[in-house]
Amino acid sequence: MTLIQATKKSAVTRQLILDAAAKMLSRHGYHGTYLKDIAASINMQAGSLYYHFNSKEALMQEVLNKSIQLIRDIVEEEVDKLGHKPDFVSLLKAAIRGHLIAILRHADYTLASIRNYGQIPKSVHDFAQADRDAYENFWRELFEQAEKEGVIRSGVNTHLLRLALFGSMNWATIWYADSGTSVEEIAESQADLFLHGCYKEERD
Repeated sequence: MTLIQATKKSAVTRQLILDAAAKMLSRHGYHGTYLKDIAASINMQAGSLYYHFNSKEALMQEVLNKSIQLIRDIVEEEVDKLGHKPDFVSLLKAAIRGHLIAILRHADYTLASIRNYGQIPKSVHDFAQADRDAYENFWRELFEQAEKEGVIRSGVNTHLLRLALFGSMNWATIWYADSGTSVEEIAESQADLFLHGCYKEERD
């Protein structure tokens, strides 16, 4: 086997391990997932898995990083489709759509990240924080744009508003399959609720 072939084989094996880990972490949580079970799920000896990842922390770190990167990349793709200087409403819908596409298309990774973020060691948190902050900064800037354009009324706590929107999007992995709605419909609905709410004022 040549060096190139060996490198490709190693990359394929590493991806298999990551996919298996994401699936188990999303279902059983960080404390309920064991390296030996991940290895067994892909017919690998536990010792061979350690060649690629020397600890569960290292594996969780990689899954978390991949989850954040997948979301960022897909959101950027959706936003880039809008062209130069899109208006806030179009930008919001594109960002929501991108986030939803990411968490639904790569559900094992994103759900592993969402469900385990409060369980993982501080060292794993710290390593992933820069990428997480960069993504959250995109949304902060988006909300700042909305305030400048007068889309959000004064006095609204945009931090809490952003967290509420994240919660609504992230847990779509739980109910999406039974909802009978498309990603586009969910994006439209969430953007509409964000912009207009659901309360109908009485008219004279």
